[in-house]
Amino acid sequence: MLNVKLFQIVVLSTVLALLGMLAVACGSEDPTATTAPAPAATQAPAPTTAPPAASDGEVFELKYSSPLSPPPFLISEVQKWWADTVAERSNGRIVWTDFYWSGALTKAGETLEAVQVGLADAGMVALPYYPGKLPLGNWTYAVPFGPGDPDVILEAAQRLYDEVPALREEVEAYNMVFLAPSVIDTYNLTSKEPIVTFEDFDGIKIASIGSYHPKILEGAGATAIAMPVAERYQALQTGVIEAEFLPWDISHAYKYHDFNKHITWVDMGAAMPVGLGVNKDTFDSLPPDLQQLMRDVADEAVDLNASLILERRNAALAEWEELGITRHEMPEEDRAQWANALEDIPGNWIKEMEDKGLPGSDVMVTYIEILEELGHNFPRDWAADYR
Repeated sequence: MLNVKLFQIVVLSTVLALLGMLAVACGSEDPTATTAPAPAATQAPAPTTAPPAASDGEVFELKYSSPLSPPPFLISEVQKWWADTVAERSNGRIVWTDFYWSGALTKAGETLEAVQVGLADAGMVALPYYPGKLPLGNWTYAVPFGPGDPDVILEAAQRLYDEVPALREEVEAYNMVFLAPSVIDTYNLTSKEPIVTFEDFDGIKIASIGSYHPKILEGAGATAIAMPVAERYQALQTGVIEAEFLPWDISHAYKYHDFNKHITWVDMGAAMPVGLGVNKDTFDSLPPDLQQLMRDVADEAVDLNASLILERRNAALAEWEELGITRHEMPEEDRAQWANALEDIPGNWIKEMEDKGLPGSDVMVTYIEILEELGHNFPRDWAADYR
């Protein structure tokens, strides 16, 4: 067994060396890889580093890996809470010996492979890092004006993974048990000058990342500039950009309000960029009660994810109010005008997936229908040709 594990690690090391120059970051729709979090009001329990005296039965020593910053980064805090709570409720039968943050174990685009071969027992899989291996997993970014309510998108994502088997199978093909989605808050604007109506976008230089958001901004007449989150503060200071497009808790953490005195609620939609996965061999080695414990706590972590998003958003808004930042809200008629000015991005995504032989329509149409069933109203009928 030891020789097999050593062989797996050697194979992984070779794969990682080849992947090093190919890891997707700047071109992916991932706002999390370089983002610093706002301070957390809810802290995860301290990690369990040794089994308590009350430990009963075999002890399973596990390792966790993530490409993202450690808590209080929001998604990291959620998954760390999951790991610590599992350890606590296992009565010492599960012990997390190592937490590898910020790509300490592997590079950012290599966590999937690390969990796959058992170099890590569990990990945060950033779906947009794997457009080749996990093409279906990036669907939420291809839905303009999706839900801004984290409870809605989390419920919809959980249902989608249950109702469209191909979505879960895509991840679990890599020797992984997919336990839970994690989401970030809805995308909004901070800007030097007010951006309130559709016409206000004309010619404005706005920082964004990924494949879809630049298209969405340019569809409104803005000039989208691809720029990592960490570079935007100086770019605002020097006038290279005039606005930026992110969830507000991230904008707040980076203090873009030092230059951007206006914030606009456009509610482009929350996104699900990552998931929590456990190595299948590790999971299968656990007794049934510990397997169920992992699943149950993962469901609770989804609820924690939603509550923390709202907590961080409100904390950002409270401080901005104290600083005199002016808040605006884009009128519904302007959001509709914006939506109708765009290509049918969800429809294009379906075609792209189906051209690859993947069930894009099953994923996207089911997702849109779940959202509508949950009460979300789109300003436009997306993917109409497929419904």
